[in-house]
Amino acid sequence: MFLFLGIYLYLITYLKLNKLPSLLISKNIIEEVKYQALYKKQANVRFAAKRDSINYEKFGSKIFCNSSLHSWIESVNHSKQIELYISGKDTDLSKSDNAIKEYENEKLKCKDLNP
Repeated sequence: MFLFLGIYLYLITYLKLNKLPSLLISKNIIEEVKYQALYKKQANVRFAAKRDSINYEKFGSKIFCNSSLHSWIESVNHSKQIELYISGKDTDLSKSDNAIKEYENEKLKCKDLNP
């Protein structure tokens, strides 16, 4: 047991001193994975919003209108998270907040086109 622990510590020390890629996952890789996950979620939400918009135009149901606008709001929220991730706390999110308010107002106007 101590032999394995000693070998492991020696290997980690050797890799760190020689600045070789270590066997451990670095913090940068974890942050990149988190960013990619946010970006993928945003892309999926935008796809759903576009799909529901098309369905609203096609079928005229209020459900598709609400779903589409909800997806757009979620997309803007993911954009805000990405901006905060990239730029930090000092990011100006006023455009995103205004877009969310506009989508909320549009949601109130949703109605069935073919009653």
